[in-house]
Amino acid sequence: MTPAPDMSLAHAMMERVDLDAGLPASAILSTVDVGSVSLAVADMPASGTQRGVALMIPGFTSSRSTFYPLFQMLADQGFRVVSFSQRGQPGSTGGDATSDYSLPALGSDVHKLADALELGSNIHLLGHSFGGVVGIETVVQNPARFASFTMWNSGPDSLGEPIRQSIGAVQAYGARGLWLGEAQMAGLDPNSDLTGELDEMQAFRYTRLMLTNPAQLEAGLTHLYEHRDRSSELRDAGLPMLISHGANDDAWPIESQRLFAQRLDADYWVVANAGHSAHADRPETSAALLGAFWSTLA
Repeated sequence: MTPAPDMSLAHAMMERVDLDAGLPASAILSTVDVGSVSLAVADMPASGTQRGVALMIPGFTSSRSTFYPLFQMLADQGFRVVSFSQRGQPGSTGGDATSDYSLPALGSDVHKLADALELGSNIHLLGHSFGGVVGIETVVQNPARFASFTMWNSGPDSLGEPIRQSIGAVQAYGARGLWLGEAQMAGLDPNSDLTGELDEMQAFRYTRLMLTNPAQLEAGLTHLYEHRDRSSELRDAGLPMLISHGANDDAWPIESQRLFAQRLDADYWVVANAGHSAHADRPETSAALLGAFWSTLA
């Protein structure tokens, strides 16, 4: 039998990582109960008169903090900004069975959160990557409550066969199974977490991953594999929509995102010199782009 890895140095490293670093001073962190789970929320009021609410869904292996680079700039444009960790992500609770993370449940969480925070009806919903998959489900459940929907570096269909390998890694080794695969692809020593030899950004991503419930990871990967084109349902929702991605996005094929926008008759904007997380790579440009789109609907 292979001995379990000694995680003591990894745990010590994780204790030093602050996943909420970079939160603007006027933003408020809280935990909000939405039915059977509690969601970790970051909520920042608009600077001056509020023009709308930006409700932002993080992607796979992510958390509420992924959008912090946009908070102040969106608030300065008159938007209340709310982000949260999905169930099972860092700071949020979630069950230990993959069935606890069905798409209907994930979409319903968003509506329950909007109700709990009394966000009203002028809500601009944004989903990044896997958050876009959840966002589609959310919109289809009740489009009337949203002023717009943005697919942010997200795509219309399955991410394909490589996802099956990742599912197997999580089933075999839990959250660390994903780390081992990513480290090998990046040319890193797969055991560098055990020796505590990760740089600041690697330690941040590692900690965020390891604090995610493995059942959430397996379910999320399954959703990404089974994801199908729901253009007709989104068209029926009748919302203004934006499809946007970094010019160097390496998740969904860029051409598929462009064609998705065409099928939806949606706005389509590309963020130059940005990858799959355009909000982190080009925060000023991303905030200006989003503010411009939402402002036309105010």
